Amino acid sequence: MNSDIHRKFLKLLGWEGEELEAFLPEWLHAAEYLHLSDNDVAFATDEWLPAYWDMSLAGTRKCIGALIREAAAMSRVEEYLAAGEKVIYSTMPSASVCVYANRLAGGGRVHIFYPYFIIATVWTAFFGRELDARLNGSGLDPACQHCAMNCLRADSTIKGMIPTPTVTWNWGLQCDEAPKTDELISRLDGDGWNSVLTTLPHDAPLGIDESQDPARVDYLAREMRACQAQVTGFTGVAVTDEHMSAAMSEYLGYLRRIEKLTDLVMNSDPMPMIGNDLTLFSICMESAFDTGFGWINDALDTAIAEVEERIRSGRGVLPKGAPKLACHFSPLNVPWIEKAFRDNGVNLTLGRMFPPASKLINCVRWGDAYRCAASMCLEAPNNVNMLDEVRMTCEQLTRYPVDGALYGFFAFDRWIGALEKIMIREAEGRTGIPHFYLEGDFWNGAHFSLEDRLTTIRGICNCLKISGIASK
Repeated sequence: MNSDIHRKFLKLLGWEGEELEAFLPEWLHAAEYLHLSDNDVAFATDEWLPAYWDMSLAGTRKCIGALIREAAAMSRVEEYLAAGEKVIYSTMPSASVCVYANRLAGGGRVHIFYPYFIIATVWTAFFGRELDARLNGSGLDPACQHCAMNCLRADSTIKGMIPTPTVTWNWGLQCDEAPKTDELISRLDGDGWNSVLTTLPHDAPLGIDESQDPARVDYLAREMRACQAQVTGFTGVAVTDEHMSAAMSEYLGYLRRIEKLTDLVMNSDPMPMIGNDLTLFSICMESAFDTGFGWINDALDTAIAEVEERIRSGRGVLPKGAPKLACHFSPLNVPWIEKAFRDNGVNLTLGRMFPPASKLINCVRWGDAYRCAASMCLEAPNNVNMLDEVRMTCEQLTRYPVDGALYGFFAFDRWIGALEKIMIREAEGRTGIPHFYLEGDFWNGAHFSLEDRLTTIRGICNCLKISGIASK
């Protein structure tokens, strides 16, 4: 490997001096683990990152750096296991507080990783690599409407790219293919694949507010406790209520920062941050880092200060009055979509349209941390019945000044994909905000291109601009 190419990459993300030289060997090891060549790193440094991310913001550079640090830690899994330490993998989306509590309980003897989510994000968002069938050995294929991240899970495990952990804690609250992928891996990989599944049947009556239903919250909280007991059976490390409370406290600190940044960005005109960047900061809302919250919280604090300065000086991504299009799931793994909207005069924003962090914070009633975690899960879209999700979506759309809402990118998903198509009319009727749909794949842009989507993107942008002129 050419060390100078990798130094330039780390310098772009804020490393310098002795810290850079100390981290460089770790990054070179991680780059090899991630199958990133010198050409891949040079391309990311010189072309991809400057094109799709606001590298003038130190907060954005630090946030990308936090993911790079996590990837570097993750590349050491074999060393952790060889030293007798325990490794838990988890799938995203999850109740990250429950997973993170194992890290705190382990005191350095238990590591937690979301390897497929981290690899998928690092490859696609930062290096322009697609999650195509190049690794395919499992028989899964994104072209057959399988989730590209689950394809990566199966193929990378079977081919030995990602070491087998002590146990995988699989969350099926939104995804039924992740548990099925676990079953496939266990059959192909043999007896060494240990997994624990937390799931919840989607059998609630339409329209019920699931986070306020005591029976439903109790059911999920009990399942979380039972699953933790199973995980402990594999790791040998007990997770107490105190560990859960400590994990919740750290998570709340992160959520408060997310809330402040989102409020600043969404309530400002001109908008001071691009949609890709805002979405990236929400990376730990449904996942957790083995490197902890310190790096990403520092990135958030930096970004908040920078955004406040931009607001004071009146600087924005686009001119004042540019339309804001709220995206249900901003496809940061296909970052050229956000740039295409921006190039056509529209801010694609609002992250993944999760509820404002205050909604999750309000679920916390100190006492039983599992009940709090369960209530949080049931205050997040896609975990709940369709009309409850419509309620959440409408609250989000009316909380911030937006000119339209965009859906799509989950056509392959049997749960989210169907919900997105069905709920649009109901949400549009309740809010009066125009809704649009753009077909695509959240995890993988290999099967569609800018040329395929540009006519639709331009049409949406023109609609928003015309509506804005007509309302003046």
